[in-house]
Amino acid sequence: MGSVRPYLQLARLAFQRRAVYRMANLSGIAVNSFFLMLHAQVLRGFFRARGTAEGWSSDDAVLYFMASESLLLAIGIFPDWNYNLAERVRTGDIVSDLVRPLGLFWRELAERYGTLAYYLATRAPAVFFVGWLVYGLVPPLRWELLLFPVSLALAVAAMSGLWFIACSSAFWRERANGEVLAILLANTFFGGVFVPLDFYPEPLRWLANALPFRATLYTPVALFAGKLSGAALGFGLLHQVVSVAALASLSLALEGRGLRRLAAQGG
Repeated sequence: MGSVRPYLQLARLAFQRRAVYRMANLSGIAVNSFFLMLHAQVLRGFFRARGTAEGWSSDDAVLYFMASESLLLAIGIFPDWNYNLAERVRTGDIVSDLVRPLGLFWRELAERYGTLAYYLATRAPAVFFVGWLVYGLVPPLRWELLLFPVSLALAVAAMSGLWFIACSSAFWRERANGEVLAILLANTFFGGVFVPLDFYPEPLRWLANALPFRATLYTPVALFAGKLSGAALGFGLLHQVVSVAALASLSLALEGRGLRRLAAQGG
């Protein structure tokens, strides 16, 4: 991996790149706030008929989506079509990356953490504040909340690995649009973006617990909402650590094989 300093610089540059598009961030806050309230009102209607579901109350579910909508961009749930590895391979810009003494996967990870810092400083507080104004909910003050930053950092690392693996197919196919879209759809379903994984039928929950997608959104958001404690919290964090290790190992292996095969195309 070499010196850490170049990666810190990449994280800073990623932060600055996001900061340039201020109107995009303001419109994003409005969009996330809209979907937060849409989700919340649907959930309020659902829980009005039954009180609780799988140990979740209406407030629990709304708080979950307050955190979820606040962190979608910070974690990197949606692909960055303009600045990903596949696009650099397609255009030939990957050549400029290879003259630098930097690993491609570690570069991806550093830029993701720079993006995390930007959205944590801007969009996440704004969207959560909107939710608080409307619903008056805050996370329960429990000791488990101290582990939220750790879980969030692991979530970003897991998401980085998933995107890098999907984009690595461009080494062989030039484009990776299909693979990126497949990761997006799978992560939306198995990562707890639509509904908390606790609401799934038991066979689907088992499958979600075996896949790495729950490490990206569900675990940090459920922890923040106060729905992970004890053995469930231990499993969630262990699942994140194992997922990150497995995804990073596969990413580095694909990077090595891809670079041996690489023939720069386009610009």
